[in-house]
Amino acid sequence: MMRKVFLLLLVILSSVFLGGCSAKINNEIKVILPSGTPLIAVGGLLEEENVDYTVVSGADLLTTAMISKSHDIVIAPLTLGMKLFMNESSSYKVYAIITFGNTYLVSRKTTALNSMADVNQQDIMAFGQNNTPDIILKAALEDNKYQANITYQAGVNDIVPFFVCGDGNCEKAPKYILSAEPTITTLELKYGLELNILNLQDVMGEDHEKIPQAALFINPDSPYLKDIEIFMKKLEKNVNEMNNKTNAYVDKIIGFHDFFQKTGADVLKRSIPRSNINFLLAEENKEIVVAYCNLLNKYNNKILGGSVVDEEIYYKN
Repeated sequence: MMRKVFLLLLVILSSVFLGGCSAKINNEIKVILPSGTPLIAVGGLLEEENVDYTVVSGADLLTTAMISKSHDIVIAPLTLGMKLFMNESSSYKVYAIITFGNTYLVSRKTTALNSMADVNQQDIMAFGQNNTPDIILKAALEDNKYQANITYQAGVNDIVPFFVCGDGNCEKAPKYILSAEPTITTLELKYGLELNILNLQDVMGEDHEKIPQAALFINPDSPYLKDIEIFMKKLEKNVNEMNNKTNAYVDKIIGFHDFFQKTGADVLKRSIPRSNINFLLAEENKEIVVAYCNLLNKYNNKILGGSVVDEEIYYKN
């Protein structure tokens, strides 16, 4: 008798914990997201029934989606969603944060890079001037009481030609660059470079142990909120699978999108652990968001107007 009761309880508990992952999405929901690490994070769900994905480059179409309410879910930089919400241009609420601290200092093996001390008074080629990557670099320098001469390119991939010095003349190549995954792994595997890699999130002050980057925003007026909740549970499970069984995950998703095929399985498998993809509910991690707001306001108060985002932005389950 006791055995039957135990088995019944086990079945009930299993249905509670796994129900969200096995449940079906009954109504079509629309998701718009950028290519890159956010796309890697949802890769295992790209074949999910009743989910219509739009993958874009740049922030313009993400902004348009949030203002027009054209999509049920928008995956976008946290800064973008907060700014639009604070300007009353968007009512989208943040559900979870999925990428963190994918910002690194990189040098060749022949150039020391053990700590921030190695870049003190050195030249660094960076990207994203006055935006999150640049702000993280400046904060890491200041937190460690160092200075550097920073020059900029428009994007992370624009730095690559300067660093690889394909003409064989590396004398003018930057010794230190700011970079991110999967670009770093591309430098290692496709260009055969041996690198020193320093995670800036690890060398910042204790108030910034996690730097939120991409987040999941929900249209609160969507008629399909139950389906959105099911999608979120599936996504959380998918991210856990990606982190725990990376090689198998990449083998599964490689044919799901051109971005994965162009990036290559070897690059994806090696870059995912350094991409800092996770799934944290925003409402349960407000302190991370508040600390991030304060960081942005300190180095560029034009992004959020010097304010901290209101409590109303958090989606409450």
